[in-house]
Amino acid sequence: MIKDIKSYLKELGFSKSEAAVYIALSKLGEARASQIAKAADLPRTTAISILNKLAAENYLTTHQYKGVISYWIESPQVMLDLLETKMGIAKKLQAALPNLYRSSGRFPSAKFFDTKQGIKNFIEKTLNGLDKGSVILTIDTPHEGNYTKILTEDFREIIIDLKRKRGIRTNILVPFSSSAIISRDKITSREIKIREMPKNLDFKGSLWLIEDKLINFSGNPPFLSVISQGPIVEGMKAIYRYLWEISGTIDK
Repeated sequence: MIKDIKSYLKELGFSKSEAAVYIALSKLGEARASQIAKAADLPRTTAISILNKLAAENYLTTHQYKGVISYWIESPQVMLDLLETKMGIAKKLQAALPNLYRSSGRFPSAKFFDTKQGIKNFIEKTLNGLDKGSVILTIDTPHEGNYTKILTEDFREIIIDLKRKRGIRTNILVPFSSSAIISRDKITSREIKIREMPKNLDFKGSLWLIEDKLINFSGNPPFLSVISQGPIVEGMKAIYRYLWEISGTIDK
């Protein structure tokens, strides 16, 4: 249970020390900084700094009586309400920005991520920004296990649920004969189509085409590159469509 809680807090952006403080205070219910620091096995000054940060972010509440400050954790429902409020604000910002954002022209860009957390943040942000019913084009190598090397099982389930709710579909090209290791339940239970490329085409790694982005992804070592440039991405989509047409379907 504690391991799961630490994993969930990490997905929310908590550092290891912040998670330790949060869990320690959850167990104590209400406590002073010195008690929390002892329970979290952290220096008192470090615990106080973290407590002040979490209080500022509304994850906990403070109370002062006769000069002594006590802390207690807010209900998880408060955390959920905060995230939903931020989501609502982000949607309003999304509606307000399109006519302003980079209005002076379309700029090509390239980004790189080389940490697991950075890659996970990028994936979640990208999927949340897609229109409902979007189609993701990918070329993947199942036996490389890139996703399992980066994403926890809980996070993968969150992503799958997000794609399902938004009706996001995925077309996947895989090397010849590699589809045999893909679970048929995975194929039938998700909005995905898989085709095997011709026998003489070899491929390693993962490549995604999402809207105007060309993404290369590797799990070992963690690495993800993103190129946003219209002609490059459209050219790659044309190549992908050709490969899709000459590739073979697989039985479900």
